[in-house]
Amino acid sequence: MLDQLEREDRIGIVMLGRPYHHDPGLNHEILDEFQKLGYPIFSQNTLPVDEDMLERLFGEEVRAGVISSPLDITDAWKNSYSCSTNHKVWAAKFTARHPNLVALEISSFKCGHDAPIYGVVEGIIEQSGTPYFCFKDLDENKPTGSIRIRVETIDYFLRRYREEVIRKRKAVQDIEQQLAVLEAELRRERETEVARFEAPEVSPQVQEMAAD
Repeated sequence: MLDQLEREDRIGIVMLGRPYHHDPGLNHEILDEFQKLGYPIFSQNTLPVDEDMLERLFGEEVRAGVISSPLDITDAWKNSYSCSTNHKVWAAKFTARHPNLVALEISSFKCGHDAPIYGVVEGIIEQSGTPYFCFKDLDENKPTGSIRIRVETIDYFLRRYREEVIRKRKAVQDIEQQLAVLEAELRRERETEVARFEAPEVSPQVQEMAAD
């Protein structure tokens, strides 16, 4: 799915929340509404951890010594007290590094386990320039109409954001093409100079004999 998003310049949404937030009764079908609009939904436990993807997103930081492994979150969160919290922080890091993903944080209890990492997650996402959206303190009395209005508003923003992603990608491609052309020209010029330098010098007598 991630490969398809990149090929088609589409946007996917990573739901940052607790496992029970996949229950439509608890998430008020927010995820269903986004899927109806064409946005694939990823959970923090289903993000790919294959070596190629981890190297692409985290390889430079591992080699620089910023983190000990692609799954390390100590650079952002050192107070490891909950497996689900750790997953949420790592998923935020993953989302922040993938150009076709945006973050949607969901929380049901304002004073629950998620409260200490609200700022951590938001900071990870926003420092990378990745869009961050949240539905916090959800409860069963939340008006459905207001949720749908927020979903539609986020959809409008993501459509504009997708246009910007496409524009940036095309700009990078144009630059790479221009660099390739310039490199080819410089190689030709270099080869011509080398050929001239290595060519044997012809004396004036030989040139006159050749002319005769």
